[in-house]
Amino acid sequence: MATKIGNIQLDIPVIQAALSGYTDLAMRFLAREFGAPMTFSGLMLDKTVIHQKAWKKGAFILGEDEHPIGGQLLGNEPEMMARAAQVLVDRGYDLVDLNFACPAPKVLARHRGGYMLRKAQRAIEIVREVRKAVPVPLTIKLRTSYYQDDQEKEAFWTICEGAVKEGIDGLFVHGRAVEQRYRDRADWEVIRAVKRRFPETVIFGSGDLFTAEEAVTKIKESGVDGVIIARGAIGNPWIFRDLRTLFNGPHSSSPPSIAEVGRVMDRHFDMLLELYERRKVIGYFRKFCAGYCRRHPQRKKALLAMMAARTVEQVKDTIQEWFS
Repeated sequence: MATKIGNIQLDIPVIQAALSGYTDLAMRFLAREFGAPMTFSGLMLDKTVIHQKAWKKGAFILGEDEHPIGGQLLGNEPEMMARAAQVLVDRGYDLVDLNFACPAPKVLARHRGGYMLRKAQRAIEIVREVRKAVPVPLTIKLRTSYYQDDQEKEAFWTICEGAVKEGIDGLFVHGRAVEQRYRDRADWEVIRAVKRRFPETVIFGSGDLFTAEEAVTKIKESGVDGVIIARGAIGNPWIFRDLRTLFNGPHSSSPPSIAEVGRVMDRHFDMLLELYERRKVIGYFRKFCAGYCRRHPQRKKALLAMMAARTVEQVKDTIQEWFS
């Protein structure tokens, strides 16, 4: 089941999401190795991109053959977002995505991300200026409303309509209100309604996709063109292998052995040591350990052991002890 976003052809309708603090070169490399046809780097602030600060961070360094890859921008000034989008294209990004969804309090406090659902016309102006500025495919990431009790979702539909009229190449919709953050279940009925309302526009859905089976089921039930895998890919690159197997055949792939999980953890850790200062890597790697340890029959004990490791050598030894 292939799909296209602008001129980007995806042989399976799956994208690894932009996750701030996670989707650096190492995580993207593993996602591609296990079958993700496209990845995103971490979420980038427009001002940071323009002033070149982003290119000193491991999250935004691109690999030599890392295509197609998307860059997701955060900001609220149309001209600034357009300039930042141009920089992304100059740096080799194949797609630009505008984030009108991020629910982080510090982002909302600065009137960015999901706050744009309270400034619908400004969001459309941003789309218009960025569309004029870049030749690559352009998408937007949206949540379904700002407030959870907003039944009409007027701003959401206004932004969707405006973006489609401005020539957007795709809408990425997360099925929660901004104020919900990640509470409760994602509302895929709204995502389904978006595809019915804009049948000619590429629609990707997002929310609560933690297994390949869940993702395939949501595509079939909602009629969307694809899905974005976010939290479900943290410490779990196998989800892309499972998805590829389901799309290419009737059977699911076998779960990885404990030894395979250990080998991938060890490689992931080694890649992080190449990307970052040694003293920062251990704390950073812990964010992925919960995902990896879910595969272990003694999940809690394995996770506690990984959390207790304080040096590079201890991390390596703990992986060997629990995942050999």
